[in-house]
Amino acid sequence: MNTLIIYDNTGYVIDVRSGDPAPREPIGIPFIWVDIPTGKQIKVTNGIGVDVSVTPNVVILEDIPKTDIELIQEQLQATQEAVDFLVMGGI
Repeated sequence: MNTLIIYDNTGYVIDVRSGDPAPREPIGIPFIWVDIPTGKQIKVTNGIGVDVSVTPNVVILEDIPKTDIELIQEQLQATQEAVDFLVMGGI
């Protein structure tokens, strides 16, 4: 879904909007439309989430961190694989 990011001249994110109908574009304030891929989020450091050092300005994205449940599921899967290996006569 297209997302409207409104920011100032330093890249400080003022507002993030999306939806249907599409939000109105601001007048006199920098903004960009972006399509944020699945599994990504806007990386905001000290409020800065848009790289204004490049033209055209671009949003800074990062991977969405795994939840505690996802991390535990990965640990459980690794443990189960190790147990299966040992039971099947590994080592």
